[in-house]
Amino acid sequence: MHFGGVKAVDGLSIDLTEGSIFGVLGPNGSGKSTLLAALTRFVDLTAGSLHLDGEEYHRIPAATFARRGVARTFQTVRLLPGLTVEENVRLGADRIRGRGIRERGKGDDDVAEAIGRTGLRGLERHRPGELSYGAQRRVEIARAIVAKPRLLLLDEPTAGMNQSERQEISALLRELREEGLTQVLVEHDVQMMVDTCDHLFAMNFGKLIADGVPASVVREPAVREAYLGKRWSEHV
Repeated sequence: MHFGGVKAVDGLSIDLTEGSIFGVLGPNGSGKSTLLAALTRFVDLTAGSLHLDGEEYHRIPAATFARRGVARTFQTVRLLPGLTVEENVRLGADRIRGRGIRERGKGDDDVAEAIGRTGLRGLERHRPGELSYGAQRRVEIARAIVAKPRLLLLDEPTAGMNQSERQEISALLRELREEGLTQVLVEHDVQMMVDTCDHLFAMNFGKLIADGVPASVVREPAVREAYLGKRWSEHV
C-alpha cells in the first residue's frame, strides 16, 4: 500500500486460519490501520492481492465484501448520533441483510443478543452522546457482531475502557473464537494481545518484523526496539 511516496504497508504477506484470533502489533504509524483498511476493502491495493477461500477479492467493492460475512470496527467511533444504541446495532444487521434501519422482525433476537454480550443491556434507548467513550466502543463491537460475521477486524476496540472492561472484551473475543469466528485485532495494550490472541504479527514502518506465538513475539529484539528504541531495548 503506497500513498504517494509513502509505503504504508510494504511487502507484507500473512495467512489467516479460520477460527483463530490474530493480533497486529506495532507502534503508531507502523501500518496497522492501513492493513485493516486493505483487508476490508476500504482502500484499494496499489500492489499485491487478497484471497478469501482461495478466491481473489481485492477487486470486489467494500459493500459487496461486507455481505460475504466480513465486519470491522474503526479506530475512531463511527456511530450515528441521531439513532439509539439499539438502532445503531441493528444497522449492522441491516447492512448485511438489506433491511431498513428501523425495520423490526426476525433480527430482533440477534440485536438483543449482541447488546447483551457487549454489556449494553439497559442502554438500548440511549443515544451515543449520552454514553461514555468506552460504552460507545461497545456499541461498535455489538454492531459488528450482530450479523454473525465469519471474519471480524477490530481496530483498538478497548480504547477508552478501564482494565476491568478490557478483560470483559477479551473474554468476549475468546468466546467468539470458540464459536468459530476468525478475528484480526489491533490494540496498543500488549498484555491484552498476549492474553487474547493465538498469533501475533508485529509491524514497523509498514513491514512485518516478527510473527508467531504472542509470548515469543513480544520478546523479539526487533519488536522491543520498535517500541522502546534501540538504546532502551538493550536494557530490558
